[in-house]
Parts: sequence; structure tokens; C-alpha cells
Amino acid sequence: MKKVIITSLISSTILLTGCNAIKEQAAGMVLGDKFVQANEQLNHCDLSSLTYLKSAAADDKNPIVQNAALLVLGAHFAADGNMRAVDTVAQKIANMSDTTTFAEQRKAIIEGGKETAKDRIENGFTANCK
Repeated sequence: MKKVIITSLISSTILLTGCNAIKEQAAGMVLGDKFVQANEQLNHCDLSSLTYLKSAAADDKNPIVQNAALLVLGAHFAADGNMRAVDTVAQKIANMSDTTTFAEQRKAIIEGGKETAKDRIENGFTANCK
């Protein structure tokens, strides 16, 4: 079951990258429009979406959204330079996975943080929204 969740998670988080309308629509179907909107708000340094993402990350009733929210939060923390929070998120995801380690998750989150920083800069903001 966890392998299916991880595979779905990877597929759904890949859908969030890029501005392609088809990808955004597919991500909305998998993760929900509210999730996609929250991710987009973070890319525009609108930190009001952190409340929703933190709530989604704590909701173990929907593991796909939970893992995706953890990855988005981790990327936000990485772009902000908050490595302690990155480590906390990486550990949570690693604890939920049978197939990936803390180091692998940490590396993926840091890469996501680089993409988040790039998106923010392209949107006219600083990488850390400050």
C-alpha cells in the first residue's frame, strides 16, 4: 500500500511543476484545487497558504495530500534557508516510507527548494520572500 502511495505522491508532485494548463488541471484532480492554489500562493510569496498546507501535512486520513503538503512545505523551508525545518519534514516523510531514507528525502526537498526559489524569482519576488 505504501508503495502505491509513494508512486502516487511522486506522480502528483511532478504534476505541480511547470505552468502547463494540463498539468495544473491533472494536479487539481489528484490533490484538489485548494492544494494547487496554496502551492501557487507560496510561489508568489503569499504565506497565508501555510495554514492550509500545515493542516494538510498533519492529516493522516489522506496520505497522498499529506505527503505532497510535506514536500511543498519542505521546499518552502529550503527556499527560506530553514534547514532545521527541512530536516524535520524529511524525517517525517522518511518515517512514512518503506523505500526512501532521510538522506534521500532531504536531498529531494532541497532540490524542491531550489525550484521554489527559482519560481519565486521568476515571479518577481526574492527566493526567501523577505
